[in-house]
Amino acid sequence: MRAPVFYLAVAVLVACDQVSKAIVMRYVPESGRPILEPFFSLTPTVNSGGAFSLLQARNWVFVTVAVIAIGALVYAFHTVPQPDRLLSASLALALAGAIGNLMDRAQFGHVRDFFHIHTVSGQTLWPIFNVADSAITVAILLLFIRAFGPHRKPEPGAQSQEPA
Repeated sequence: MRAPVFYLAVAVLVACDQVSKAIVMRYVPESGRPILEPFFSLTPTVNSGGAFSLLQARNWVFVTVAVIAIGALVYAFHTVPQPDRLLSASLALALAGAIGNLMDRAQFGHVRDFFHIHTVSGQTLWPIFNVADSAITVAILLLFIRAFGPHRKPEPGAQSQEPA
């Protein structure tokens, strides 16, 4: 993936994340809005912690980690052999997710979440999340597939990643 396409993909994902958060926070009541009854709804909430609400009220830790991660992801993209599309896509997803959540932390001091998976009685089955969190999760899954999935022949022009 070439740099312009990479950064365009990142920008589109960040925009989707920020727009979806703004719309849900403005127009969806705090009680939530059912989407796929009775298991999925949009429920606006905020999270001052990290994944699974860990380290609540430690925003500076997550801002620091996000800034370091963003630098590392940009560096990784520019050092990856260009034909490795799966790895490039993974890096774009992770970068967009990190930027989207960093923007929330910088502007609000917390991350805005809203995708809510729950039981019929409303008990949360998975921590409430957002588009940025989803992008990071998909990036991790793609990296896992790349690392442990079936090995393919290198694409034309790709440098070998095999140890000598």
